[in-house]
Amino acid sequence: MTTPFLPLAAEQRERTSVSRLLLRRLRPVDRRFFPLFDAHAALAADALRALTSLLRDVRDPEGRVREIEALEKRADTVMDEVRGALRRSLFPPFGRVQVYALANHLDDVLDVCEDAAQSLHLYHVTRVTPEAVRLAEMAVDSALKLQSAIGQLAQLQQPRTILALCAEVDELESQADHLMRAAMSRLFREEPDAHQLVKLKAVYEVLESLTDKCKEVAKDVEAIVLRHA
Repeated sequence: MTTPFLPLAAEQRERTSVSRLLLRRLRPVDRRFFPLFDAHAALAADALRALTSLLRDVRDPEGRVREIEALEKRADTVMDEVRGALRRSLFPPFGRVQVYALANHLDDVLDVCEDAAQSLHLYHVTRVTPEAVRLAEMAVDSALKLQSAIGQLAQLQQPRTILALCAEVDELESQADHLMRAAMSRLFREEPDAHQLVKLKAVYEVLESLTDKCKEVAKDVEAIVLRHA
């Protein structure tokens, strides 16, 4: 009996959806957040590049640990600015929860990066494996893709491109999982020094978690695109 009314219901839903989209586009947007997102993403990429350099030479002749710590402190300042802007802003560009989640998960990337750098020195790690360096390189690749995706949020003119970048970050996280499992297997088979084994196991785990954190950021970006593009 209700079948004839289905097209009308669908048309009403479509009109409602279009109306909401128009309202979102006509609503004033506080654009101060976009430079903060960009700065946060750039700091994450810089910190991960510095970590990769540190892993290539754990003696740290360039002072990479201090560099990473400084970048993490700058990221904390950005996070404070995001919180302050959220308190003051009437019209953040996306939902307040989405804005906070994106900034918070970007900050997590830097926190874990700092943990990794400090752990190398606290554990007195004197050598690392190629797998450890590769895990860091994957995190750098993820951060660069996120930086590109986040840089496009201000306009949202190419949502498919942004979503493709997020999918690539997800794929890198899967690859990092596989690499870590293979590296762990090799470590327990071939490393004769128990102290070195424990150290490298801890290093592998924290490095692999970097791509996990990047994946969380990608999910935030994806959710924003799907809701607002």
